[in-house]
Amino acid sequence: MTDSGTEKSHTASPALIGALLHLAARGAELTPGASSAAALRPADQEILAEVEVALRTQMQAERQVKKALAEVASSLAGVRTCADVPSLTAAKYEKQRTAVLAELGVASTKGASVWPPTSQTAVQRFGSWNEALKAAGLATSTVGRAKGQLRFDAAAYEKAIAEFASDCESRGVGATYKAYGEYAAEHKNEVPSAAAVRKFYGSWNKALAAIS
Repeated sequence: MTDSGTEKSHTASPALIGALLHLAARGAELTPGASSAAALRPADQEILAEVEVALRTQMQAERQVKKALAEVASSLAGVRTCADVPSLTAAKYEKQRTAVLAELGVASTKGASVWPPTSQTAVQRFGSWNEALKAAGLATSTVGRAKGQLRFDAAAYEKAIAEFASDCESRGVGATYKAYGEYAAEHKNEVPSAAAVRKFYGSWNKALAAIS
């Protein structure tokens, strides 16, 4: 690995915020119509510029880049003009992210950074999912903490299961209860334990159904 490879794996914060806004708009089905970068406020123009940088590192066709940027600009305009500020769970983010990567023709591989980045990247950058939503100007989760759990609320459970399932899919392995137990052990204090997940949802199958 070279230093340039390390730099490529780093997503600029404005580009990360752009991903949050774009996927929130898609999830809320906001379709304001075409909007150019020139029509956006300066802060959003900066976001779009960083998104362009990220896209050009993973896409070669100019037509594809411009098409993707037009869609992001439209999403930014949609969120900013929406009467009710949308929110976005980590699970829905991951679902929309998978769809966007497929449309862009980009494969999400472990160890490499692509745009949109994972929800975990947002959590690591901003400290929590709600803080990431705040940074993007989106509505935060109002879900209270789960009974008997001091560290993780309902959104955290959903995010943990979604990221685990996404990781399993990328590696071509089954999202089993046992596998989650090993995953939770590797991410101790970052995600709920397997026992806590089963208790929270009632069963492992119900936990998986919650993110489908």
